[in-house]
Amino acid sequence: MNEDKRLYLKDILSKSTLKKEYSHKINGRWENQYIDLDLIPEIKPVFLMACKFGKSIINKPLVIPHKQLGFPYNEFWFNISNSGDNTGWHDHKENAKISCVYYISVPKKSGNIIFRKKNKNKYEKWFVKPRDGMTILFPSKLEHCVEINKSCDTRISLSFNLYTLPIQVNETRNVYSSKKFYS
Repeated sequence: MNEDKRLYLKDILSKSTLKKEYSHKINGRWENQYIDLDLIPEIKPVFLMACKFGKSIINKPLVIPHKQLGFPYNEFWFNISNSGDNTGWHDHKENAKISCVYYISVPKKSGNIIFRKKNKNKYEKWFVKPRDGMTILFPSKLEHCVEINKSCDTRISLSFNLYTLPIQVNETRNVYSSKKFYS
């Protein structure tokens, strides 16, 4: 996505009156904000790029379930994090193969994404410092969190899960493994 389109998307999401659905609150913030694809078609190129790149990794076609494909919910969401917000440790849905995050707006000091993998009795951890327009693909089972937004500005990202065909999704939206991480 070019910078003009990304900035337009940032503006839409920052001042949005678009109809949204929410998943759950953590520390007083709605963790995931769902907006139907027909209201925000600007994100379609991000999906196409992620599916193409994901296919080159696992050598299988991938798709992101959403209402326009006839699914009862969207398998993509926005995270809008204000100063002081963070996202705790979690992984993604069981049948998803690859998860993705596209960074729409990343102010300085707004937090890195940290990954961890258990190796025997210890966790190996590493982080990625996001930047505007960056896309990260990772295995859906990989635990991750996002550091506290220490900037005075809002960090905005688009996250989604990619599935292989035939799609095997649970009809319940909140079947993430976050319950084992959040209290």
